[in-house]
Amino acid sequence: MRLTRKARWGIALGSGALLAAGIATHSVLQQARETAQAYLFGYPLVLMELTKQHQKLLGTTAINGFRHSKRFPDASFNSVVSPNVDTLYSIVHFDLRQGPVVMSIPDTRGHYYMMPIMDAWTNVVSSPGTRTIGTGARDFLVVGPTWQGKVPAGMQTILVPTQMAWMIGRIKSAGPEDYAEVHALQQRFRLMPLRTWQGQTSAEAPAAMVELPPLERDKGPDRQLAGWDRATFFHTFCQLLHDNPPRPADAPMLARIRATGLLTDDCQPRQSPLQRLGSALGYRKVVALLDDSQRLMGERKTYNGWRIGYGLGEYGTRYQQRALVAKLGLGANAPEDAIYPNLHTDNEGQPLSGQQRYVLHFASDQLPPARAFWSLTLYDERQLLSANPLDRYALGDRDDLHYNADGSLDLYIQHEQPADATRHSNWLPAPEGRFNLFLRLYWPQAEVLDRRWLPPAIRLAQ
Repeated sequence: MRLTRKARWGIALGSGALLAAGIATHSVLQQARETAQAYLFGYPLVLMELTKQHQKLLGTTAINGFRHSKRFPDASFNSVVSPNVDTLYSIVHFDLRQGPVVMSIPDTRGHYYMMPIMDAWTNVVSSPGTRTIGTGARDFLVVGPTWQGKVPAGMQTILVPTQMAWMIGRIKSAGPEDYAEVHALQQRFRLMPLRTWQGQTSAEAPAAMVELPPLERDKGPDRQLAGWDRATFFHTFCQLLHDNPPRPADAPMLARIRATGLLTDDCQPRQSPLQRLGSALGYRKVVALLDDSQRLMGERKTYNGWRIGYGLGEYGTRYQQRALVAKLGLGANAPEDAIYPNLHTDNEGQPLSGQQRYVLHFASDQLPPARAFWSLTLYDERQLLSANPLDRYALGDRDDLHYNADGSLDLYIQHEQPADATRHSNWLPAPEGRFNLFLRLYWPQAEVLDRRWLPPAIRLAQ
């Protein structure tokens, strides 16, 4: 059958419409994927600024000055996810736009401590502490990427590649019994602008790097960020780039993001209708995906059920891992300082729940090998400490644990108090619902880093 000229034109036009629709669909999906990657790339940078401003609101940090914690966090603490209850924090948010900061570390007289400094992208750039410099006194000059002055004699330079940096200092503590001693040590740590150290008048404290939406005191920074819209996120991200440039290795990713129209010189997105549609789709999906941290964690390799990050603190171009670590444990250390095996499921793959009773058994020759200390901390579904009648959030080698006759150790994780009184000192109270465990090994020994030692599998208690 011969087709009329009109029919042939109709088929051609119809095919063209289908082809155009296919191209449009492909463009939207590609834009969605690129937006998702852009969000993961910028997430740590934006979360760092939001966390800084949230901590300023709560009065738990200062800019270019120490804020020392006086006691361990409890179940009401929500400023940082996965907080530890082994050390007293000494928190500093550096703003290096107006010049370097002198950091004086005293003789710590045998106290274990660490003062890791992260750049704005959460990479650890330096980690003064017992492991790296011993316990003697030292003076450091913390400088930003644009400073070109002369370093005073006797000072060691810590070069930060971004103007924003965060130091989460930690001094080991056994709890209230040694608080006074640790408090006295904290006060001997000093920070001051180089200008002040040189006897000059210091400039006023710099203004915030960016203006954020109104913050909520009682809502963690990661939860607040999950509620931002796309325009707010990328506008904030774009502004922060001015003072906190990515590394040279990030140039290809930054070029891809600029091609999406989400980043421009004036931080006002310029996108076609198809780009806007794809960006909206990708943004909603990636925010929901990152917010579902349990699912993301479930996709990672495990060792006896434990997920262990051996490459934290320095991420290179592993942008998804960097974002995930920021979401679940902002401020993670380099593995040489600390390893954090974490456990979300039992040995059958079922989520840990207070509806069950568990035991974690360490053989006498398989106790956690850490030169500083180890601890097991329990967190609820929000990655926060779980309230319990004992106010006990962790167990570790600083506690008066009961060891078995053969030197092995059993830790009991359950909601109800163990019926056997001999187990009370080894009981880590769990909530009624889901929870997860973090095993911290500070200054881990070589067998941990090269994976010859792995934490044991958890099992249901008899």
